[in-house]
Amino acid sequence: MSVHLGRFTHEQRIEIANRLCKLILEKHRERVLAVCVYGSTAKKLDRPYSDLEMFVVVRDGDEIPMKRYLYRGLVVGIEYPLESKLLKAASKLDWSWHWEADGYRNRIVLFERDSWLSRLDQAVAVAEKESNTEAVHSSAMNLTEEMTVFQNTLLTDDPLVLKSRGVSLAQAAGDLVLLLNRRFVITTSWFWKQVFECTTRPVDLQEIVEVLMGVRPSSREQLRRSADKLYSEMMEIVAASGVSLEARDLIV
Repeated sequence: MSVHLGRFTHEQRIEIANRLCKLILEKHRERVLAVCVYGSTAKKLDRPYSDLEMFVVVRDGDEIPMKRYLYRGLVVGIEYPLESKLLKAASKLDWSWHWEADGYRNRIVLFERDSWLSRLDQAVAVAEKESNTEAVHSSAMNLTEEMTVFQNTLLTDDPLVLKSRGVSLAQAAGDLVLLLNRRFVITTSWFWKQVFECTTRPVDLQEIVEVLMGVRPSSREQLRRSADKLYSEMMEIVAASGVSLEARDLIV
């Protein structure tokens, strides 16, 4: 069976979203508190092959499984977060905040019960005031783990795996830069644009990332030097922010 990916306009995605909203309410009306479109479509930044992302807030109870499938060539994703879990997640500034924050803020509302989304806005406001220290610590530890994997890969003779680990290392650094600057991803296609626009970052970050991700032709030694430079400079920035990764004693 061949799989066809279709091209859709913004208006076509919204029309499909409205049809989905009607079906969702027919099936789960008593539990549904809000139905929203999020992601690139919510900001009218969707492109011909962009997916349609929706979230349906439901009252606490049995979880409704996420739906993800192709509809006439359109990737459709529908999440059903429980009310309490969504409010808790939206109020936290954790290691994944920069990926999730936009979805809490930018949305097209297709259905809302009793102004429920005002509660989501209040939770988001709590996260805005939270310290990013724990998020930076977690993200910096993730970067450190990626660096150890990269160094282990240097001990092997597998250029493909080494390149892939370079990409993972660069991605982890980008995540950390966004958290240090308290910036969230507006759309995935803008990720690196937003990272390079941040003020708190290594001066030569773009050049290093381009080497690690294979944009610039590079030797094994150039990859090693770029990885070392990236990790060293990122750790200096983390330390300057007041976050320490090292413990004097074993902690349990």
